[in-house]
Amino acid sequence: MKKYQISNIKYQISKSQRNTGQAVLLLVLITVVGLTIGLSLVSRTVSDIRISSQLEQSGRAFSAAEAGIETALRSDVVAGPTGTLSLPGASASYQVTTQGGGTDIFTTPFTEAGITQTVWLIEHNLDGTINESGYYYPTDSTIELCWGQSGGTVAALVVSIYYKDGTNYRYAKRAYDPIARGNNFLTNVDTTGGYCSGLYNYRKFIIPATDTNGNTDDFSIPGTAQLLMIRFIPVYNATSIALAPSSNLPVQGQVISSVGQTSTGIVRKIQVTQGYWVLPQLLDFALVTEN
Repeated sequence: MKKYQISNIKYQISKSQRNTGQAVLLLVLITVVGLTIGLSLVSRTVSDIRISSQLEQSGRAFSAAEAGIETALRSDVVAGPTGTLSLPGASASYQVTTQGGGTDIFTTPFTEAGITQTVWLIEHNLDGTINESGYYYPTDSTIELCWGQSGGTVAALVVSIYYKDGTNYRYAKRAYDPIARGNNFLTNVDTTGGYCSGLYNYRKFIIPATDTNGNTDDFSIPGTAQLLMIRFIPVYNATSIALAPSSNLPVQGQVISSVGQTSTGIVRKIQVTQGYWVLPQLLDFALVTEN
């Protein structure tokens, strides 16, 4: 009888120990899970704080770069100068250079059909007005026009040259189409491809004055006329346009580059192209030329 009671006590003690061990194990598991969740939340919070700080610093650097652009524009700077300015927690530096000019290929932005692009053939004054007593593109100099990117749709091109003949302002217009579409456009366009640094599918050589050699399309503009600008309008499809001059092309405007930097080292850069004032697009359809 005593042996049975002792055995029963041992059994009860063993069962109690097992229950205590299970409770400890469960407590450890709960602690581990809670610690994992806590560390995850802390890590997420730290990451969010870091991202928010980077965004704030990036915005501060971008604002500083914008301030540099505004300072350059407000100062009516000409090509060449540089400048710096300090802001709370950031600084900016800007530089102004010329756009276009010389005999380098000048490229217009990608242009939708029906939208006008202008390339100036005459110099401008520092205040942006036309300098009619300065240099202008010679009327007897050839201009190589290129358009149509590889793999793109075929665009036609309307070309208008504005000039001053004595005291009268006039313009002459031609239209070119690489394919015949029944639109009475000129189709004598080079279509082999690889023109103007190999980037364009179509090419046409033009000359403002009368071509005595008969090698290019001339616009019959008097040789004594003063060229003002050439304007392009893509038709049917969008395209970018390249102009390769055989003589020096006047400067087309200026490019302002501004770099903003925060005290933590975040850097942002903005570049703005400031061209000269151009005529409204309506003018291309409102004037009547005698040529």
